[in-house]
Amino acid sequence: TQNLCCHLGCRLFPNGTSDSFYEVTLNGTAFLTFHVPNATWERRWPGRDEVAAFAEKELMKYSKTTLELQHFLNTTCVGILQAQSPVTGKQSGRSHAPLVLGLILGTFALLGMAVGIFLCTGGSC
Repeated sequence: TQNLCCHLGCRLFPNGTSDSFYEVTLNGTAFLTFHVPNATWERRWPGRDEVAAFAEKELMKYSKTTLELQHFLNTTCVGILQAQSPVTGKQSGRSHAPLVLGLILGTFALLGMAVGIFLCTGGSC
């Protein structure tokens, strides 16, 4: 049994700066992270592991998806926080929940597909 967990989001700091993140863990150990400033995936798995190298290589093949993920984390996510913040903006009447949920589910589906491709082409299927 493998346990793959993804954590993504953004933080808005009181001084107006923000930080966005996307982290993947495998069985509780850091596996991959998405480096938001340059839209690249980076291995975090300890040592030189073929699984992490393959997953990173496969995810980097989808440049349009990585750029869209970068835009979501830097712009959409931060914009939602700014709109909800009592300091920087007012709460908007329109809900962004369907958009956010759709993007998150799509990202999970892409990551699941990449891991599935790895498992099937790596001789484990």
